[in-house]
Amino acid sequence: MKWAFRILIATSTVLVVGLAILLVPPHLQTRGISPPLPTDDELQALLTVEDGPTQIHIVRSSQQPRPEFNLGHSAVVIEWPDGKLFVIDAAMDREATLEFARTIALVSPPKGPVQFHGTIADRLGEAAPQISGLGFTHLHIDHVQGIHDLCRVRGAGASVYRTRLQAQEHNLHTREGAALVEESCFERITLNGEGLLPVEGFPGLGVVALAGHTPGSTLFAVAVDGKLWLMSGDISNQKSMLLSNTGKGFFYSGLVVPENTQRTEELRLWLARLDARPDMEVIVSHDFAAALASGLEDFNPR
Repeated sequence: MKWAFRILIATSTVLVVGLAILLVPPHLQTRGISPPLPTDDELQALLTVEDGPTQIHIVRSSQQPRPEFNLGHSAVVIEWPDGKLFVIDAAMDREATLEFARTIALVSPPKGPVQFHGTIADRLGEAAPQISGLGFTHLHIDHVQGIHDLCRVRGAGASVYRTRLQAQEHNLHTREGAALVEESCFERITLNGEGLLPVEGFPGLGVVALAGHTPGSTLFAVAVDGKLWLMSGDISNQKSMLLSNTGKGFFYSGLVVPENTQRTEELRLWLARLDARPDMEVIVSHDFAAALASGLEDFNPR
């Protein structure tokens, strides 16, 4: 019994040390990144920009029925008067979606099978060649993997816009997504500076480095028809949790995805305050139902 106990202690010690070696560096990294946020006036100025976009839609790729809510994977597509499109996030193809669902099921058993509606490229259909710009709320694989399919249908000629943090700061969960962006057919453009960053050629669109969830987590703000839409990525997984300032819990933020929880709380409070304004609406990437309830329409190719 003494030997069995010693073996158990030794095994537990090795596991704890292994977890520390794996998780401590990304935790220290994320805690050291807190870029400045724009003022309300800076954000609101996007509403007065001329020649801004005329349409914004959400593009549904897949949904995974969960006990707490349907975990959606989607993109946002924005259209300007000249027909050019800017796509935010790219979801995954069928194989990657099913693999992701199997991984999630190890932690939280689903209520039903994955509902796969097609890749983002498939859903865009004949509109895909109109893509001129792309951006990612962050570089986790479930937001980035569909970029190759977009390359297949679009080809070269579009650009990926990213903050300096997203281009340079990576951890164990974002390196694969960063590599997919680098290997893609699209030009990569880094937006330098802090606060609200304009995107040349896309009036009415602003980019903000957030950090918190990942070192390069990014907010995209776009003004359409007098409303400012704020794509917040995975600062929360559900809109209701963002509005109630509810975190994701120690298991997720401490062990699964190393988050800067002090920063994510700061961002939840900031975003909830902005969402309370009549001219602003926060979109949470995985909460497709909340996005539709906010007035964001599902994309249907013309």
